[in-house]
Amino acid sequence: MRWGRMFLAAVVLAGAALAYGGDEPAFKPKGPLEGLPSKAEGAHIEKLKALGDNSWLDLGSPAPDPKWGKARGRAWTPKMAYAPELRGAFFCATGVHGFVKPDGHYMDDLWLYDINAHRWVCIYPGADTKVLKMHLDKNGFEINEAGEHIPVSYLSHGYNNLTYNPDLHKYMVIETECPWWTSALPQRWEWLDQKYPAVATKNYGGVGDVIRSAKHPWFWDGTTGKWDRKFIAGAGPGRGRFEGVLEYVPAQKRAYYLYSHGEVWIYDFGADTWSAAANLKLPATGNIADNPIYDSAACFDPKRERIWVGVRKSFGYYDTKNQAWTAVKAKNQPAELGGGNYSHLTYDSVNDLLVLTLRRSEKDWATALGTYVYNPAEDAWTAEHCPLPKVPAGFSTATAFYDPETNAHFCFFAPDSGDNGTMFAYRYKNAKR
Repeated sequence: MRWGRMFLAAVVLAGAALAYGGDEPAFKPKGPLEGLPSKAEGAHIEKLKALGDNSWLDLGSPAPDPKWGKARGRAWTPKMAYAPELRGAFFCATGVHGFVKPDGHYMDDLWLYDINAHRWVCIYPGADTKVLKMHLDKNGFEINEAGEHIPVSYLSHGYNNLTYNPDLHKYMVIETECPWWTSALPQRWEWLDQKYPAVATKNYGGVGDVIRSAKHPWFWDGTTGKWDRKFIAGAGPGRGRFEGVLEYVPAQKRAYYLYSHGEVWIYDFGADTWSAAANLKLPATGNIADNPIYDSAACFDPKRERIWVGVRKSFGYYDTKNQAWTAVKAKNQPAELGGGNYSHLTYDSVNDLLVLTLRRSEKDWATALGTYVYNPAEDAWTAEHCPLPKVPAGFSTATAFYDPETNAHFCFFAPDSGDNGTMFAYRYKNAKR
């Protein structure tokens, strides 16, 4: 009886320690991310604390990974996927087509930006162009000699084709056909031809219907420290190029994928299946239908469970609870909202606002570059905007995420495929959470 009471007391105390921020974390990542989150220390932390309202902060170039160096800039990749329990954000996609890094690895790598330490952590350095050797599994996926799924040229530009599931600690990517590997990885034809004779023509990097299909998602699993790709036997997003918007909805434990002119599919993590949303197309009227979803700036609003999308003159949201699109034309809305290679959109959960940063434009665009803020509760944009920070010449790419702990919107500016990028932070307003 005494031992029973002692055991019960120990369980209660252990539970209390976890609930109130005890030393023992609930999740311990494996592989390259082992030991995260880092301690929040350094000069950049103090600078973030002191950052004022409607201001930008130059944090400098993040420290390199000890073995693999620094992450490189990527065109048409407006989004980094935030991982709250890791205190970081995932970053991947191609830059210059078919780019091979000086270390001989193809630029299909995967990184994490460590907020607390202001550094890069390399999760996957990319395919080694000199020694890469693979074969195909029973489903037609590429695996290494150990039988592990390894991505090869799995993502073209990133668009918004990526998200993070903090409940399962999984980074999720929609395969986006990337045909520019042929000169860098010619040995890939050897194992592809075993199952896909049609690709023997070596025409524009074709890899067969299974590998290129968007319905078979990629995952990097923090609990194992490894890649995995799920074969989905049933229905899913159709064929073709898939520059879309992927967002995990925590309240529903599901991911939503928006692409083309508003088609929507829902991924069930428990069953590993896709289901078509009730409304597969955008409304026939309304300015959000003027442009395809693929080349967009987008973000998820967990308060309303909406996925907001902006591209050129179009703005609106997909309501995941009601499975319906709504076009928005709000007060003070910028004439141009940009798109995947021109702007990024992040949701500020501390202030309940959307922050659009238009950082590049075409000659005929009248909207000034800078940061614009939209208030969903008031359905209005602020009249003023914050000019862009002073970014070095040639830094043509920008990728962003929002961190509620620091109440800062982080933006990585860099040359396309260049490794000398700079991390900036923007804060709209200091507010008590």
